[in-house]
Amino acid sequence: MTQGQIYGLVTFLAIVVVMLVRSGEVRSWQALCAGLMGFYLAMTPLGYIVTWIVNQIAKWLG
Repeated sequence: MTQGQIYGLVTFLAIVVVMLVRSGEVRSWQALCAGLMGFYLAMTPLGYIVTWIVNQIAKWLG
């Protein structure tokens, strides 16, 4: 899968998650978890920043 295809897939999944949240089917924390899962799976360049932020939060809470 090319980087462009990954960005397209992540964009599509983000739109689906936003639509679910707006309809009230999914809670916001569930959408956040789905978004984080997408970043971890795709590991786009932005994924490394998200990984670092999640690790910092985990260290702060733990």
